Amino acid sequence: MKNNTLTLSEAHKIYTGNGMGMYALKLSIGGILMYSASVFFFFIVILMSEGSVSEATKELSGTGFINTFLTIDAGIILTITGFMNYDKQLPGGKYFRTVTGGFDTYRKMKNASLIARVISLILILTFGAAFDLAGIFKLAYGTSDIIYIGAFLLISIGEVNYVSRIRNPAVMGFTTPLIIIATGLLGVILPNVFEGNICIALAVALIAVPFIIISQKSMLKNYEKNKWN
Repeated sequence: MKNNTLTLSEAHKIYTGNGMGMYALKLSIGGILMYSASVFFFFIVILMSEGSVSEATKELSGTGFINTFLTIDAGIILTITGFMNYDKQLPGGKYFRTVTGGFDTYRKMKNASLIARVISLILILTFGAAFDLAGIFKLAYGTSDIIYIGAFLLISIGEVNYVSRIRNPAVMGFTTPLIIIATGLLGVILPNVFEGNICIALAVALIAVPFIIISQKSMLKNYEKNKWN
């Protein structure tokens, strides 16, 4: 198969064994399960204290805990995928430099991974919003909370692209989760500062889109120059 016939999903499958859609689905399911487990565990803890399901639900609703769980669990998914590199010195690194298309196939794989991460983030946050819309656990500012979290987690994707320039694996590994969680938590804090003003969240989301595109191109250019060959 010639490289110019490879789709993004096919390039992703060469590297990971999963097409882009399946990868996004797995990430989404993983994030949703982690979020559900976090909320359920904390609900049980409160229930043991309150002794009533309705009181425990009321206690958990409208607090920052729900938003924080959603941010951290979605952030964990982004952290895991942010570590997906194929440096030459790593196992299989030399092999992947011989696959059809060379670096162009790697570029397609990374772009497919980016798209899958954004899709999975949207699906995880949509699941989080469903808790509020169904009235199970109400968010303080409803859908605005979800948009705030999503907007800042999108920003973190672009930030991690620049963090990936760090050559020391230990430093990069330490910095990546800190960047993602710290940036994501701004989406938890700022709705309270701006009283859920959705315009602020939408503005951050609009900034995040070109920021991700620019950072992705910069990351790939730097990787080809300093880490591929």
